[in-house]
Amino acid sequence: MPLTYLVVGASSGLGAAAAAHLAPRATLYSASRRPAAHGTWIAADISVDAGIDACAAALGDASLDGLLYMGGVWEDGAFTDAYDFHKSPRAETRNVIAVNLTAPILLAQALAPNLARAPDPRIVLIGSTSGLDQFAPYEVANTASKFGLRGAALSLHHAMRPQKVGVTLINPCNIDTPEVQADIAQGDFAPQVPIPMADILHTLDYVLGCSAASVPQEINLMQRDPGS
Repeated sequence: MPLTYLVVGASSGLGAAAAAHLAPRATLYSASRRPAAHGTWIAADISVDAGIDACAAALGDASLDGLLYMGGVWEDGAFTDAYDFHKSPRAETRNVIAVNLTAPILLAQALAPNLARAPDPRIVLIGSTSGLDQFAPYEVANTASKFGLRGAALSLHHAMRPQKVGVTLINPCNIDTPEVQADIAQGDFAPQVPIPMADILHTLDYVLGCSAASVPQEINLMQRDPGS
């Protein structure tokens, strides 16, 4: 019987790559605001309660082997000279926190019954090196959300223990997506070699392939040459 995964943020970037990678071997649900190319698409804005409820309703009583939270947003002009904390609108700050931090917590809570039905359930959260000590960049809301996600992952490890759910946080540097390549080409990012998407997918396979006896809690993926 195939495993069942929910990939959140599956319409673009890492989420789309993860969905394409898992679709051939799993029953896949893909949650995003825009249509996703792989799996059963759940139209959901997970920054609001209605989006969380839509994911839970789509799964119903189904067993869920993995909740893979690949979604993420950041401030306008983030990681470039265009970013200005003092001009960041309040709505932007609230949205970044809602998508990057609040949504994965609420999804874990809403889908706990589905995860509990699986023999070896997993939650995989994509964080960022922006949330690591000594790595905090200038983007205040995004950085706060990534630090918060680390704390949430550690606490979820305990909170989800009754359901025997393993929780893993992956913190990558820049990933080789079309968006990152465009930023490098435009000069918004320094010349660099982003982390290949294949490396992220290998890491995902490793986490999902661990036995029920072990849980990789936090994995940091650094660039060999992050640029200057």
